[in-house]
Amino acid sequence: MEIDEMPFRVKKGLPVGFFEDYAVIGDVHLGFEEEINLDGYNVYSKTEEITQSILEINSKKLIMLGDIRASFGRITQQERGVLTTVLSRISDKFNEVIITKGNHDGGLDMITDKLENVKLVGEFIYGKTGFIHGHALPTTKLASEVSTICFGHLHPSVIVTDSNGVSYRKDCWSIFDVLLPKSKYKESSVKNAIAFPKFNPYIGSTDRTEGIGLIRYLHLRSRLDVDLVVV
Repeated sequence: MEIDEMPFRVKKGLPVGFFEDYAVIGDVHLGFEEEINLDGYNVYSKTEEITQSILEINSKKLIMLGDIRASFGRITQQERGVLTTVLSRISDKFNEVIITKGNHDGGLDMITDKLENVKLVGEFIYGKTGFIHGHALPTTKLASEVSTICFGHLHPSVIVTDSNGVSYRKDCWSIFDVLLPKSKYKESSVKNAIAFPKFNPYIGSTDRTEGIGLIRYLHLRSRLDVDLVVV
């Protein structure tokens, strides 16, 4: 797959893919500040800023590619209140919200089950495109029905060096060729995968492509940074 063949539209400076009636976003990691502050830092809450950025997306429907939470642990009473408020506001904004459950999202169903138009799922299929978080392999059903997988989890970025010799990271979409193991996927039709940039601008990213789950079976083809520069 080449960049101009991606099954969604992108806009300069915005880490969002627009796919039919859906907007698609990567990892959010609400509550990341608490984990950073445990290491002795003093980071003010970014929840309202991140939430407002989601609510400003111009789309009828939303796909969130998992890791809504930052913490791996049990949901505390405080965190439950924050998640309930944020997801309720998102539910009010969009006609439909699909969340592909990430490895950070344990217990999230206690909140999403109470929101009629929010669905927490392992994966989502729309036409020939599948959506998953990416920490685990897709089901054989998804692999047999789609040609492209969109996923989060990786937080892809690229290192850019400017004219002054200063290097910095820019979030990006990473496009991969896919070769799933034939021992498990005897009828796979998946040819491509696209890693979405993280939606939360304050969490870490990587230019590496090693890992577990789906990432093990990917071969990098190209990258497109959020300013729509091929890198």
